[in-house]
Amino acid sequence: MEIIKLATPTLNLIRQNRTALATAAGLLAFGGAALLLPRAAADYRAWRALGENGLPLNLFGYVFQSLARPFARSDTRVPEPYDNAALARGKRYGPLSQRSFFPGSIPRRRGDRPVVPDYAGPHRQTTQGASQDIRDKQEAFLHALAAANPSLIQVKPSNLEGPLFNSVWIREGIVDRRPELRNLNGEFAHPHGEGSTHMVLTLVDSAAAIEAGWAERHRMSGVGIIMPWNFIMIYAPRDEEEFGVWMMFMYASAKYVLGGKTKVTMP
Repeated sequence: MEIIKLATPTLNLIRQNRTALATAAGLLAFGGAALLLPRAAADYRAWRALGENGLPLNLFGYVFQSLARPFARSDTRVPEPYDNAALARGKRYGPLSQRSFFPGSIPRRRGDRPVVPDYAGPHRQTTQGASQDIRDKQEAFLHALAAANPSLIQVKPSNLEGPLFNSVWIREGIVDRRPELRNLNGEFAHPHGEGSTHMVLTLVDSAAAIEAGWAERHRMSGVGIIMPWNFIMIYAPRDEEEFGVWMMFMYASAKYVLGGKTKVTMP
């Protein structure tokens, strides 16, 4: 009863000044929109500038990734932001994830990392992209890798990026395929238009690649079961030497996703 008595004068005041309060609320909303809309429009234009990807290149695609953005991780360049020992004991990763399949040691990448916007998708670099010659060689390597291992690997349009980019897949019926590929439908690597490449490596190789400046994780890697921790992006090769390193990462990815024991022939 006391609460009702106390609230009554306030309610009366609101009723008496309803028009003024509505006007003030409208002005505040308009002012907030005036501040936010230009920023949102600029962000939308920057997102569209990344080009065709697995999301519709329209407002729906932008809103979809915006809803995922609060859940995306920002520690993509930290080599091991997870409990590696716990992952090694689990079924999804296990002991094999603690091995390296990169031939030799991973060299340090020269210079600074490229600029990578913080969208939940698409995951792209906007500087230090590959030349068309390198992109052509990347595409040729996908087909050469599949041709050298016809019973194990095939080239198909990416399931993750839509039919926009080619990717390499483990063939159906391979018994030793890694559990991490379950949500990826057997796809283990795909290059993008600017030359960066998403792929699955061991946890050890993923961490080493990030530490050496070659890579970063996808912002949704490690978020629930959406993408595995070891789903990473290798930056675009800038020259022939870096293209050689990129091929070694591709080999390491194929070797791992095929279970480690299966022979993978380099083209």
